[in-house]
Amino acid sequence: RLAMIAIIGMFFQEGITGDIWGGLAKTAKIFAFENERGVQEPVGFWDPLALSSSGDVSTFKRRRTVELKHGRVCMLATMGYITPEVTGKFPGYLSYSANLKFADVPNGLAAISKVPALGWAQVVAYAGFCELSAGSDDWKTGT
Repeated sequence: RLAMIAIIGMFFQEGITGDIWGGLAKTAKIFAFENERGVQEPVGFWDPLALSSSGDVSTFKRRRTVELKHGRVCMLATMGYITPEVTGKFPGYLSYSANLKFADVPNGLAAISKVPALGWAQVVAYAGFCELSAGSDDWKTGT
């Protein structure tokens, strides 16, 4: 157990200082993004997995754009989970051929087995469209 606590402490230290070894191997790359928007005291630049350790600005901007996009998708998914509970579901059929109404589909993970495969294919196709279309190159221009 002591070893597990020590490892957790090392990860925490790396997240704060960017170096597990207590400052013995620090480089300028670790502090390359200390002045970026979103860096806050007392933690500073938070990169516990050292994804930005290369110091590449283009990669940093792309990852930040992707993080914002995925955060927005997660917010929409949360609202998609909450809204039917509060306001009710659409009237009508989800699938005429399966005689499945929107009201018959439960919320949450239970919906996975109720929605037809072609319905999930549409969801995946739309997610792919969103991922590959608008906003994918914003990191290049800085918008």
